[in-house]
Amino acid sequence: MSESMRLTDDAIRAALSLPAELRAPAELLDDIRTTVAGAQQRRPSWIGWPGSPRQLLVLRVAIALALLALAAVAALLFVGSRQAPSVPPPTTSTYHGGPARDGVNPGPGPSGTPRIAWATDAKGPFGSWSPAVAAGVVYGGDQSGFVTALNAATGALVWQHDLGAPDNSGLTVADGLVVAGDDAGFVIALDAGTGRERWRYKALGAVHSAAIVLNGLVIDASLGGDLAALDPTTGRLVWSSITAGPVSRAIAAADGTIFTGSGGATPSAPGTVAAWDAATGRPRWATSVDPGNTTTVTVSGGRVLVGEGLDQSVVTSHHVEAFDETTGARLWAAPFEATSGKGLLIGAAADGFVYVTAIDGNLYALDAATGSVAWQAPIGSSLSPNGAIADGVLYITSDDRRIHAFDIASHAVLWQVALKGVPGAPAVVDGRIFVATGTGQLVCLVGG
Repeated sequence: MSESMRLTDDAIRAALSLPAELRAPAELLDDIRTTVAGAQQRRPSWIGWPGSPRQLLVLRVAIALALLALAAVAALLFVGSRQAPSVPPPTTSTYHGGPARDGVNPGPGPSGTPRIAWATDAKGPFGSWSPAVAAGVVYGGDQSGFVTALNAATGALVWQHDLGAPDNSGLTVADGLVVAGDDAGFVIALDAGTGRERWRYKALGAVHSAAIVLNGLVIDASLGGDLAALDPTTGRLVWSSITAGPVSRAIAAADGTIFTGSGGATPSAPGTVAAWDAATGRPRWATSVDPGNTTTVTVSGGRVLVGEGLDQSVVTSHHVEAFDETTGARLWAAPFEATSGKGLLIGAAADGFVYVTAIDGNLYALDAATGSVAWQAPIGSSLSPNGAIADGVLYITSDDRRIHAFDIASHAVLWQVALKGVPGAPAVVDGRIFVATGTGQLVCLVGG
């Protein structure tokens, strides 16, 4: 008999060996022992207990069914792992839709004529920048120096942070950071969830650009004429380059290249459009343009688009020009010029057209290949009109305190909505339009 069987017999005998005062009569005890000794002893099964043939059969069937169930679960997990990952919520996390600054937004826009869902006061007026929208939060930086984060669905305050100086730059949200620039010359990174300051970097002048987060670098430029790439974790300088003059509007990025537009060193000196290697800061090309500051550089369809001669009294006419993205060669032999000679801005660019918002009160749709006017429409602008594109609709904000919506295919006006203040550039995402106004409000519009 095996050791385990002897232990089993011992256990049975111990159980039957009661204290003297509780013992059964001797003849009963002898009968029990005789019965146990004569009983057939079963061998332990492969799982360690002596089941009957029926019990073992049931057990084997149960194990087989369990193995089949596990195989089915494994198959489902494998198939699920090969399916496309879930789509993250849409975002427009930097000025003018993205690093290319082409105004193309993820959309969709609201259905029908939109209505105001909420309007939340900030600490001060906003400039012409669009809000940044990421992970269900809307971010805006105002000219009183505060960055405000709101719940995108309700407009409720999430957090607010005082930069210490006015914010005249566009915000960029990426990698858990909100990157702002201020008039004191700092590039400042805040925690996107809490608003706590992570780091700040001192540029050579006031920062009126909007940062680009690209390939593990935060890149921004200043009125002091420096272009700097920073470590996003520490704010440490990785590389810097000197531009030909002050950078007063947002820089752009496409295909591993940073594009800047800078004003001249003197009122009569030409401006410059330049391209820089995003990884090293080395210059790739530079082209002279009209005196004065440039618009935000826009990159679309292999072209670099820029309006010229801004903020400059000596310029009598203003142009929009197109340059080859790779070489900097001027593509339009005859640059577009507003008939009034007034300032021109790039509202958006997509699908072979450039939408120029002009200070003369008009919207001009240009053929991107030639610069010729395809169509135009009045928008009542006289200051800093701006735009966005989503799902075949062109949204234009103007200092007539309206948002204008155009059907791109037919050029027809879809609707106009009046606001209480002059709206900056729109952000169109997830069925909503978000704008920041000159009266210091962040506003959300939804389908009517």
